[in-house]
Amino acid sequence: MAFTLEDLLPADQQLRTVQPHELVDSAINIMYQHGYSQLPVIEPNREFQGQVITFESVLRAILCFRTEARVLLVRDAAKRVRTYAADADLLATLDDIHRDNFALIVDESGLVGIVTTADMAVFFREYAQDLMLIEGIESRVKDAIRFLYAGDDLGLKSAVAIVTDRAADIRKKFPGAIRAYLGKANINPPPAGTDMDALAEAEKRLGLQEPTRKFEDLTFDEFTNVLLRHTRAPRLSQSKDASELRGLLQQVRDARNKLAHFRGELTSSERRTIQFAAEWMENNLPAPPAETSLIPVLVATPIPARQEEVEGPHGSYAPLAAYLEALPLDIPSVTLKFQQIEGILNKELPRSAFEYRAWWSNDPMKPQSAAWLDEGWRTTSVSMTEGRLTFVRSNDREVAYINFFAKLNARLATEADFPLRNVSPQGQSWLVLASLDMSRPELATIVASFARRKRLRIELYLDGGDKDANKILFEQLLARKSEVEQLIGEPLQWERMDNRRACRVAVYTKAHILTDSDSPTLLEWAAKKATYFDRAFGPEFSF
Repeated sequence: MAFTLEDLLPADQQLRTVQPHELVDSAINIMYQHGYSQLPVIEPNREFQGQVITFESVLRAILCFRTEARVLLVRDAAKRVRTYAADADLLATLDDIHRDNFALIVDESGLVGIVTTADMAVFFREYAQDLMLIEGIESRVKDAIRFLYAGDDLGLKSAVAIVTDRAADIRKKFPGAIRAYLGKANINPPPAGTDMDALAEAEKRLGLQEPTRKFEDLTFDEFTNVLLRHTRAPRLSQSKDASELRGLLQQVRDARNKLAHFRGELTSSERRTIQFAAEWMENNLPAPPAETSLIPVLVATPIPARQEEVEGPHGSYAPLAAYLEALPLDIPSVTLKFQQIEGILNKELPRSAFEYRAWWSNDPMKPQSAAWLDEGWRTTSVSMTEGRLTFVRSNDREVAYINFFAKLNARLATEADFPLRNVSPQGQSWLVLASLDMSRPELATIVASFARRKRLRIELYLDGGDKDANKILFEQLLARKSEVEQLIGEPLQWERMDNRRACRVAVYTKAHILTDSDSPTLLEWAAKKATYFDRAFGPEFSF
């Protein structure tokens, strides 16, 4: 069932109203004293006719009548508004509530209550808190699985295969079913266990799905089953098995499904259950031991090629990103207290960071997560009770960069006239695709680069070693702006970059290396733009 307006009605709401003949001053005082922005207008016979008075309607009446509030009655400043049934779909009325700041709920007996944007904020805050608790429980289960199966990749793969094998029961029964069929058909069946190739072919024709799910793609139920299959799976100390923990996790799963499918708000009992589950699992599921929390001394690192063009981190968590980026390459991990992270940021973390494990999840859509993921780090070993976590270097990005740029090189190799340099990608966020001036290869290059703020760009990068000469060359190209953009087929970003030695002309598209590196559409976009840049700018350097 979808959420309704009735779900947002505060249980203890005391509905205050005014009558048409009352003074506007009286209505203003009531709204001011109780923090209201509106009051329903009720007739002397208690009948509600769909009118309210608001601060905005009062101001409008004062301006239009060119008078003062003390001489106006409520009926002079009231306005008619739309009303809603208690079972109206919340999602269908959100725009109306946002526009008017409230919604009046009525039934056949009259006015039932009023839902405001403040009520809506409280409702969705609780909804988000419930989801974050459940996400934190799932994250804690994943960490426990990784700890239990540490060093036993084969065991983890086997457990995942067993848990995700939907056709396991069919496979077990299939040989017996075949033999029974052949016996009934008066055909002598082969002995059990013989002719495995024939059985495999028969299974293939049945289209039985193979258990090929990746660990991160498991469902909540599957994570639970993988965890509880382990011989050291947690259980109550006086219990002979993990049935109680399984039951608790099933209640969490049911609450998760209820929220995920908008089947209504959690009951008080359901909310207490997930709060208890989050706390119990934080304290009782196995996890790596606490490491010494020490901020390492930062050592200057060599400046890589094209450092001049690399943008610094952006956003509220840029200091944390810059801190991780500056760590020497021989430091594979660093454990920090939440308070130490606040020191790096020079500000307090939000309360959610101390209350919800999910806040520290490696989700590239969250600004805090993007800060460390963009620098090639991920979080692990989060301890909410001790207020600490570990950042570890991740090669996911490097692998993704290598794979994408290798494919881009291969794709451009099919373009006969493209001056491909075919440089082997090394895991950096950018790759030089072509040099347009063979006598001075670094003067003008076509480069593909994953930029910050989730963008991929194809660019003409100008850097002959002399800042003034680079700017002059840039201005010469800029003079042909209209002609160049017509050849490429779209407007370009002409970036003179006065605070840097180099200059850039670029085109951008939305893309993130961790989510879009396998996109054929993105690969084709990059290849086409690179060839367009060669055709548009190449003649300038072919002399």
